[in-house]
Amino acid sequence: MAENSKAKELCKSLILAEREEDVIRLLCEAGYWNRSEVWRHYGDVENNFGQGANQQSWAEAALAEKIVNAIDARLINECRVRKIDPKGASAPKTIRSAISQFFESGQGDNAAIGGYVEEWSDKEIREIAQGIALCATGVRSKILNITIADCGEGQTPGSLPETILSLSKSNKMYILFVQGQFNQGGTGALRFCGQNNLQLVISKRNPALLSSGEENRGTEWGFTIVRRERPMDGRRNSVYTYLAPVGAEEDQKPHYGEILSFASERFGVSPGKEGPYDRQVGYGTVIKLYEYKYVGDRSNILRGKSLLSRLDLLLPEIALPVRLYEYRTNREGKLLKPGSRETTLLGIRRRLKDNQNVEEKFPVPIPFSVRGEKFVADIFAFKLHGSTREEKRVGSSVQDEKRLGGIRSYRKNEGVVFVRNGQTHGHLPKDFFRRDKVKMKPLADDLLVFVDCDQLSDIVREDLFMPSRDRLTDNEFKKELIDNLEKAIRDCEQLKRLRNQRQQERMGERLKDDRPLTDVLQSLIKNSPNLKTLLQLGRQISAPFDTTPVGSREDASFKGKFHPTYFKIKNAEYGKLYKRECPINQRMRLTFETDVQDDYFTRYIERGEFVLSFAGHGEESGNVSFTGPSLRNGIATVMIDLPDEADVGDSLMFVAKTVDSMRSFQSRIQATIKPEAQKRRGGNGRREPPDNKEGEGREKPNQLASPEIEKIYRKDWGKHNFDDSTAMKVESGGYTDNETKEIYVFKVNMDNRPLLNEMKYKRLDDTAARNQFLYGNVLIGLSLLLDHKQGQKAKDMEMNENQSLNIENQIEITCRALAPFLPSLTSLGTTAFSEDEDIEGLEDVG
Repeated sequence: MAENSKAKELCKSLILAEREEDVIRLLCEAGYWNRSEVWRHYGDVENNFGQGANQQSWAEAALAEKIVNAIDARLINECRVRKIDPKGASAPKTIRSAISQFFESGQGDNAAIGGYVEEWSDKEIREIAQGIALCATGVRSKILNITIADCGEGQTPGSLPETILSLSKSNKMYILFVQGQFNQGGTGALRFCGQNNLQLVISKRNPALLSSGEENRGTEWGFTIVRRERPMDGRRNSVYTYLAPVGAEEDQKPHYGEILSFASERFGVSPGKEGPYDRQVGYGTVIKLYEYKYVGDRSNILRGKSLLSRLDLLLPEIALPVRLYEYRTNREGKLLKPGSRETTLLGIRRRLKDNQNVEEKFPVPIPFSVRGEKFVADIFAFKLHGSTREEKRVGSSVQDEKRLGGIRSYRKNEGVVFVRNGQTHGHLPKDFFRRDKVKMKPLADDLLVFVDCDQLSDIVREDLFMPSRDRLTDNEFKKELIDNLEKAIRDCEQLKRLRNQRQQERMGERLKDDRPLTDVLQSLIKNSPNLKTLLQLGRQISAPFDTTPVGSREDASFKGKFHPTYFKIKNAEYGKLYKRECPINQRMRLTFETDVQDDYFTRYIERGEFVLSFAGHGEESGNVSFTGPSLRNGIATVMIDLPDEADVGDSLMFVAKTVDSMRSFQSRIQATIKPEAQKRRGGNGRREPPDNKEGEGREKPNQLASPEIEKIYRKDWGKHNFDDSTAMKVESGGYTDNETKEIYVFKVNMDNRPLLNEMKYKRLDDTAARNQFLYGNVLIGLSLLLDHKQGQKAKDMEMNENQSLNIENQIEITCRALAPFLPSLTSLGTTAFSEDEDIEGLEDVG
């Protein structure tokens, strides 16, 4: 009894400890810290640091894995209490079906069509969220300890080394409805825990799951501390070990003891209304991470650019809601007010539902297929101006938050997020939208795309995603996936309309204002033979263009049905072979007509399936890559990539099938490959010579559209994110009406500090000096843009997933560096130098 009380008190002291040094002191007093034999190798693998530490690169991503493990534990518990073998044939086959069956009372076919938190009521969310809690303790802004408590199946003291404290076991490999697979993600958070990577583990098995032959300590709470042992005594690597003193000496088995345990029907390990551990629970698992190194807003895990907002993005369609608590004190030892201490982690998809910062008629779902693997890209476009509530919550300047449309608190640099089973498995940066192929630069800061990867085959999933679930593998499939994603976003009619609308609004305000500046620029270029040859700027568009692309007009009279009664190629007789031609350098467009609702191919419930395959020799192959069907008002468009091996004159046979639970439709298409279609150029009305050939009397094609020039003064620095050293920034303002050229806005800092210093000490004329500075920067920017465009024409640049140095950033950096020298350089042209004259600053050196 005394030993039980002693173990319970140690466990209670460890969970209340708020500093690493407190944990170490407690273990020293108990006689454990400095005794190597009572520490067992994590996973019973001595050389385990390489596997344990080679996980997530972000602290919040590693924490997301802990939450996913807690969700898995809850689902397995719900399965077992219903006497269902989690690995058996009657167990749910997906996470969504498990949630539907265990939490929504879904049965049979209905179990596969629910299970989405974003569809639940607030009351349901609040009740279910109590089953998993994440609590922050310590001192706000200084110490962040994180405790995750779940009411899942729990583990016995004897089974912990084979489950939570194991590595590479096949515990979940055959359980289809959980996220965990590799039995290693739980170690990812260790490297972010203080200097010694300390983690407390407490667990008790659900009594309802215990069998009559259970181990002697099966009804007890087991607990241990995980630590990192640094290289020592000739060992080159660190090692993760956990406290396991029971039997380590008696059985003469150093490093192979069992963990401590104690008997208690209920134990205070979960947060409640009054404190972080005031709720007594009868079973489950608790993980405490000491001094967690989260790089972000550490003052409050619930507000601003916080841990909550990051977890919302990393778990955008979280399988089960989680209750978050902020129980850290300020320096005076005071807690937040009761109403501000807790909230629920829902996933960003739920938070964005009916959000006032999302543009009207967004998100837009776009299905697409790569080699027969199906994806859905949900495109969220945010308003240019964030709400007042968002500005105050984020705590940033009004100008910055308006420019970012209220999404700044959710992301670091994510633009495209790949989601499987509700969890982020990798991302592309927001600069993805600035690629020349995508043509969405003006919207880059206001777009967020979620790519649903739930339908991936197991083989492709393994090849595409890393086990750490924080990045994509660099392979051929990924390249083709990103290529198809580029096309899907570029061709999205709703995005084009929004881009053109914003461009029209901006240009409508600026067309008159910048005309004198661009006229002077054109005059400067014409007066210089070199500039005239290099910079044949295209004509600026003189008026805003139509913001409604062809084929996107609204049809208020169309009322779609839940299931289609027909789905056929437009203007073709159903059942007969449809023949068409396609140039070898273009994608093939198919247009279908139907009477079904617009969300038919993207909705959660009773989703239709579109399959496109090659047909030949009596067989069908599902290796066609295509975008769509994009369904709107009864018209569905599909853009098909021709196979690489296709040649002019080939005749390709396709079979298109549309299938749902009610009926199926089939169309057969024969496509004849024609020679390359000649691209038509617009803008200046002149003919373009063939590539790599110089014809007599023909002019070199224009590379750049005439820029817009904007003068920025000190009073507007905040709005444009300028400082006193900024010289010029270049931003994409949109595209010419035929999309052949990009329109750039050149924003020049007229109160640049080096410029003002030069004007002051040399007593330069204010207007002349500022104008020289302005046009000097513009010409530098144009030269860099031209070089970039010519380089792009020679070879498309491959952008790394984390690449951020795009051409706009290069121009900003270059102009900032040249700014101190520019006033002197622009004055050289007006200075007469004689051969024998010494000019101050240009004396001979030698």
